Amino acid sequence: MVSLSRRFTLAFLLIVALPSLVVSIILSTLYLSALYSTVERQSEATAREIARNIQNETDSVSLLAAALVHDSTLRSFVDQYARASGSAARLVAAEAIDAKLVSFFDYTSRIGAVVLFFKRGGDYYYSNYPNLRNLDGLGLEVCGGALRDRGKVYLLDTLSGVGGSVGEKSLLSVAVCPDRREGAELAAILVMFRSPYLDDLAAGGGGAAFDAAVFGRSGKALLSSLPPELTSGGPPSRSGELRSKGRAWLATLWPMDSTGWTILLAADKTALSSRITRYQWYLYPALALLALLFFAYVEVFFARIAAPVRDLTRSMRIVGSGDYTVRASPRGIAEFSALTNGFNSMVEEIDGLLAERERLSRERLTAELDALRYQINPHFVANTLNSIRLMALAARAEPIALMTRDLMRVLADSYAEAGALVELGREMQSLASYIGIMKVRFGELFDVSTELEEGTESLLVLRMILQPIVENSILHGFAGREAVGRRGRIEVRSRLIARPDSATPRLGPDRSDEGREPLPDYALAIEVRDDGSGMGEERLKEVLDGCRDGAAARAEERLVAAGRDDVAHRVGLANVAKRIRLEFGEPYGLAVESEPGEGACVRLLLPALRRAKPPDAAGRPAAERADA
Repeated sequence: MVSLSRRFTLAFLLIVALPSLVVSIILSTLYLSALYSTVERQSEATAREIARNIQNETDSVSLLAAALVHDSTLRSFVDQYARASGSAARLVAAEAIDAKLVSFFDYTSRIGAVVLFFKRGGDYYYSNYPNLRNLDGLGLEVCGGALRDRGKVYLLDTLSGVGGSVGEKSLLSVAVCPDRREGAELAAILVMFRSPYLDDLAAGGGGAAFDAAVFGRSGKALLSSLPPELTSGGPPSRSGELRSKGRAWLATLWPMDSTGWTILLAADKTALSSRITRYQWYLYPALALLALLFFAYVEVFFARIAAPVRDLTRSMRIVGSGDYTVRASPRGIAEFSALTNGFNSMVEEIDGLLAERERLSRERLTAELDALRYQINPHFVANTLNSIRLMALAARAEPIALMTRDLMRVLADSYAEAGALVELGREMQSLASYIGIMKVRFGELFDVSTELEEGTESLLVLRMILQPIVENSILHGFAGREAVGRRGRIEVRSRLIARPDSATPRLGPDRSDEGREPLPDYALAIEVRDDGSGMGEERLKEVLDGCRDGAAARAEERLVAAGRDDVAHRVGLANVAKRIRLEFGEPYGLAVESEPGEGACVRLLLPALRRAKPPDAAGRPAAERADA
């Protein structure tokens, strides 16, 4: 069962903490989703800008290459150089070529290299940047597609220079093969210009949030600031999410139709979400701290409420167990003090009422037992004594002795004060004495048979509990049997049965369990059956009503007191029923079954009790010795 403070704590977690956590997670997810969408739009714009810048770079180099290939002065110097027969003439032509190329480089403010290929073989190399190594020995085939499309500028599919012989990161290379009708000795021009923009792009200059890669027409990565595992397999098939080594990237592809290259921009999702994730990790400890503070507040705040409630609940449990001496301690809170005072007043009143009830019950039981002890019919005593007198006159001394013995047993059991309970065997002996006396009075009007299940003769029953029932059978069941000349029959049986679930025996008023112990799971059933005249349904109902407490039973007792003998037998059964209920409680008692002319059957249900064995030398009772 959950305490009050735990309920409020749980309510806080369910109403405040958990919704706050869920809302923060949802907001973070929505924000990340919006952030990713914004990054995707930015990456498209950035890729478009990068493509435009690369296009400008290639256009600039292509214009320079086209200008060189169409410059007639340069072509004439190339022809002179290619046709020179001596070293001096060749040197003069080379100086002229260098001067012309220097003017071009000065005009464009670029650094790079130019390679002039001759139709008769050989080439001429010029560079205004010492880090670019000489490309002597390359064949005309390095010009690639320019050989197929003469007269057009062809962008080579590399950014590291042809032949890998250059020492710069990003180098745009274009080749132009003039038409055969234009150049006499010039077969092709290869122009390589450094591109600082591409250097920045390779170093991660695609924007603060992006890394970039440029893939050539062959699918090879020409430059990349991305991890190699993302570019080794060529460009991805589409934009979207890329994963590598547990990391996720937002990828945007942008094809360049003019060059045939593909630009890939990728943003690290972990880097994008790191700040939001960091804020979330700030939120979780804050929520945990808030929950701890609330727990402490609840414990402190509700301690003054929960403690009185627990004390009052504990006192109520003690009262529920039957101890009415407990009292709850008043608290400083006015409402709880009023509740505690009310509880104490209620317990005191209940304790007084129960004491009064028990006092009345004891007095009533004492009066009923005394009434039962002294309820022997005076006519019975007088008739018995008269019979003894007649037998003394007409018979020998032995029958008188037997009858006197029986009378002494009956009177001894009737007035006995040795306790309310007696063994069933002892009760059957008393009943036999009573039957012997009744046979003297009525002759052989009836026979009595007994059948006791083995072990039941040692069980305890209420003293003088069978005599009123047998008396009813003799006086009312066999009345007028002399006229018909047929002897009546009374059968008394006992047996052990399974105890009903609700039949746990309780103590009688002002008694203890000392000297008795129940047989677990068993009850004692006693049946008294006769074949007398029986009773009709209405008469049976009156008898059964007389066995219950209430106004009807008290009215019948008043009729008996007034001399109405027709209801006397109902009072006898009522006394038996009341004694059983007072001693053992519900559902113990008696039941009556009867049909006119078929006799009657009275069934008693009693707890199966036996004498407790005395404690052993160590002072342990029998139950503890059995457990040991």
